[in-house]
Amino acid sequence: MKVTLEQIDELRNRVNVSYEEAKSTLEKNDGDLIKSIIELEKKKGRKNESKGNFTNFANRLLSLKLSVKNKESDTLINIPLALVLVTFIMAFWVVLFGFILAIITSCKIKIYRDKNSVNVNSLKRNMKETVEKIKVKSEEIISEDEVVQNNSQDSDDNEIIIE
Repeated sequence: MKVTLEQIDELRNRVNVSYEEAKSTLEKNDGDLIKSIIELEKKKGRKNESKGNFTNFANRLLSLKLSVKNKESDTLINIPLALVLVTFIMAFWVVLFGFILAIITSCKIKIYRDKNSVNVNSLKRNMKETVEKIKVKSEEIISEDEVVQNNSQDSDDNEIIIE
């Protein structure tokens, strides 16, 4: 069966794929739009699963913490392991010196999983909320500025003349 441009456009609008992918899928399914939609959604579902793997990895990494306690079990340092790894990459000698100092002073070094840690989804949500707040505030400032400019252009009371 010959695939029409209207069928390709309809499939692209429903599933958000390229012309080439829409055309090949329609040809494979003999122009059946519903079968093509189902097939492409299954493919997209598999692609989204791989994104989930990265999110799971990031969540697991963010939940790991490094704790350093002295002889009296007072916590000296309790920071995310990801921060230690980044610092290790940037300043190798600083982290190495810290570990040697902790070992010499008989501190207990512990890596553990914090169940109340930050995850990727909460970070995304917080970022979206912050961006939205900034957007609203900037719109308020711009509208207030426009009102002030309109008022200053309308009246000459704000003019200062120096002769």
